[in-house]
Amino acid sequence: MNDLPFDTSLSPMQQRCIQHLFEQVQQRFPEIEFLSLQRNPEDKEHIWINVLAAMPEEREIALSRYAAGLSADLLVEYDVMLSIMPENPMLQPA
Repeated sequence: MNDLPFDTSLSPMQQRCIQHLFEQVQQRFPEIEFLSLQRNPEDKEHIWINVLAAMPEEREIALSRYAAGLSADLLVEYDVMLSIMPENPMLQPA
């Protein structure tokens, strides 16, 4: 896994946590691809890791649940708020 592209506004701890979270999720869901990072517009401390997740809906739900558990652990342990935000081209709104 290559290092993810970080902007200079992120602390070294945030960068390590983002890298760790993405790698852990990608290990279980290898089909995901990193897209970008962005800050939650309503909470600038909350960082979204946008990923391409071309998979069936049930698998995307499993990905979200798994990532949420890991994110909660990082929040408790390091006070870093992260979320994996899947973008799934297989699920188009009706």
